[in-house]
Amino acid sequence: MKNALDILKEAGAILPNDHFVGTSGLHFDTYVNKDALFPHTKLASEIGMLFALKYKDADIDTVVAPALGGIILSQWTAYHLSELKGKEIFGIYTEKTPEKDQIFTRGYDQYVTGKNVLIIEDSTVTGGSVIKVVNAVKNIGGNIVGVCVMTNKDSEKVNSATVGAPFDCLNEFNVPTYTADACPMCKAGVPINVKIGHGKKFLEGQGK
Repeated sequence: MKNALDILKEAGAILPNDHFVGTSGLHFDTYVNKDALFPHTKLASEIGMLFALKYKDADIDTVVAPALGGIILSQWTAYHLSELKGKEIFGIYTEKTPEKDQIFTRGYDQYVTGKNVLIIEDSTVTGGSVIKVVNAVKNIGGNIVGVCVMTNKDSEKVNSATVGAPFDCLNEFNVPTYTADACPMCKAGVPINVKIGHGKKFLEGQGK
């Protein structure tokens, strides 16, 4: 069976040898472009199956992921878990507040409170987004069975201790990251990619 990295490569979603800025503001040279995966429904379904197989023996009621991209992952994972376990597993998502927190809206808290929850995410650099989802689930009384990401880019910094819940990933894909003032690509004058990631926003914040 293909692993997550195989599927991402097939979708053209791993972009090496460039200069990217992530949501965290950190710089790195290899980007996992989940947006290149999601239009390919068969490949997105295969990622969902990998999540489902990893947790097929766990007692799960609901799969949660952060919007926007996580919606697709939560739906496919819940679908395949439902098929494997022979019962309905709900697939829902959190939404970002103006303060950049993650909360449940649309009455979705009813699928979390008192339920066994699997949290999934596409990839992590600092784990910031997934930690916000963990807190959102805990705040309304959900029981977190596990947290799993498609690719973990920094296994030293993102783990069960830092996330605050049992943590795992489909694949480790360690990518060195740098603050803007310590970025070797910036120092070498490598242009920042403004089409993918948050490079355009970063440059606008620099007045460029």
